[in-house]
Amino acid sequence: MATKEEHILLHAEQIIATQGYNGTSVRDIAAKAKVNISMISYYFGSKEKLMEALFKWRMDSGIHFAQEILENPDYSEVEKIELILYNYVNRVKKLKNFYLIMQTQQVISQNKIINDLLKNYRLRYIQLLQLLIESGQEKGIFKNNPNLFFIHTTLTGTLFNAINGMQLYKDFADDEVSKLSEAKFKDYYFENLFIHLKSLLKNLLGYENK
Repeated sequence: MATKEEHILLHAEQIIATQGYNGTSVRDIAAKAKVNISMISYYFGSKEKLMEALFKWRMDSGIHFAQEILENPDYSEVEKIELILYNYVNRVKKLKNFYLIMQTQQVISQNKIINDLLKNYRLRYIQLLQLLIESGQEKGIFKNNPNLFFIHTTLTGTLFNAINGMQLYKDFADDEVSKLSEAKFKDYYFENLFIHLKSLLKNLLGYENK
């Protein structure tokens, strides 16, 4: 069950994704979350601090999952990459509002704390990828030595573009796919996105299916 802070963050996320950060007031967030403005002030202090808390909350959970998978000895390097990638794609699917906010903030944000958070989390993801890929290279699982920064850029860039490209993909697809219900199409779309990214990443790493 969500805590009171998480309840407020969830509703703030919804309304900011729709109206934009500058177009959303603390009063709007309070009305959406059905809480008093004083409660938002109590938990967060200001709209800016609430936004910082939202980024930290969402990004902490993603990096925590990746760290746990990396440290789990029961999975091979290939399985770890697939699990981390699947979780990333699934997060984008389920947390579309947050990733839309993130896209916007990367372009317009003047908040140094949020900008630093984004930079630090990117670096941590790249470092996790580095540890995982180097382990696979040492074992002869991965034959290639691609640029880690551009691997991360390829994955995140494709995912972010995919958020905005769902309707275009549906318009481009054959009749069988285009006639799927919204929920079934969403599942189909992100499952195929995962398959594409998994194939791309394995190819870049020089992994050969056994």
